[in-house]
Amino acid sequence: MHSDTVKQQLIALEQLLVQPDTRLSAELLNHYLADDFYEIAATGRCFGKADVLERLPTEAPPVITQQDFDCRVLADGLAQLTYRATIQRAKNDSPSYSMRSSIWRFDGEKWQMVFHQGTACNPF
Repeated sequence: MHSDTVKQQLIALEQLLVQPDTRLSAELLNHYLADDFYEIAATGRCFGKADVLERLPTEAPPVITQQDFDCRVLADGLAQLTYRATIQRAKNDSPSYSMRSSIWRFDGEKWQMVFHQGTACNPF
């Protein structure tokens, strides 16, 4: 798989995951997140797939904008996508800024996210 193709596919998936329709659907989240998914949030809290499937569909979806995507193919069928995100939550006037890193694995049929980390950073 060509790295530019992988990058475009993963950017599309990453953008899909921040859409309200996806975040509110345990079924869609289950499809895009690997069973061994693990997240280290910008708050420092850690979550597994079950936590995400339980929590996200009950939350008011924030408005998330993503920019400055970069992609590294780590091995055949394994890639890391990094980018910067701005998150505007309904109950919070000021947006939060973070550097984001996701690791995606191709299972022969589809890409699934296996790891995600958000690290808080200064506004950009």
